[in-house]
Amino acid sequence: MKTSAAGPETVFRLGRTRKKGNAEELRGPPSGQVGVSDDYGAYDRLFLNHALCWAHPLRKFRDLARSSALSAEHHEGCLNFYRRFSVLERSVALTLAAPLSDAARAAAAGKFAAEINTLMMPDSVDSQMLEKLKKTFLDNREKYLTCLRISGVPMTNNKAERSVRHIVIKRLLSFGSRSQKGAQAMETILSVLLTLWWSKPADYLGELRKLMNA
Repeated sequence: MKTSAAGPETVFRLGRTRKKGNAEELRGPPSGQVGVSDDYGAYDRLFLNHALCWAHPLRKFRDLARSSALSAEHHEGCLNFYRRFSVLERSVALTLAAPLSDAARAAAAGKFAAEINTLMMPDSVDSQMLEKLKKTFLDNREKYLTCLRISGVPMTNNKAERSVRHIVIKRLLSFGSRSQKGAQAMETILSVLLTLWWSKPADYLGELRKLMNA
């Protein structure tokens, strides 16, 4: 699915995988648009301006800090790192909440890039998984800072995650579509109706009537 960061417009694609070709079709022709996603490999070169969602690594670091499978030393190291990463994440969020000029955005991105470099340095108490997660975050540092460098880019893709929840519930209840043709019909209906509901909830039926009579 693809959803607008600024409005309710949402496009669904059903009965397909997340592979690159389907993602490119959903994206449309390459342009200067900014895409916010998780770090799924098929999205690596999908956007000219790519932003990665901070909620995903935050959740991974949190789950690792709460893991009962770690030794006492590794658990303490993961817990301390998660606390430090949470402070960094909140600092970025507070910075984004303030009105910033382009120069201030660039300066903030540079400041946080230096903090990320320091935070992600290997430590002797790192577990193998923490070491891997830290390296992955550091390798994608510029994409995590896209939200600072470009105005209007959200820090997470939580809006899209919330939008897809309705479809996930429907799939669990109905077991999905029985054919690709049925999936394509359903994706069109849901894209139109849910976008209309999220944009005109106060008079949804009236707006739907106008749309059908247009």
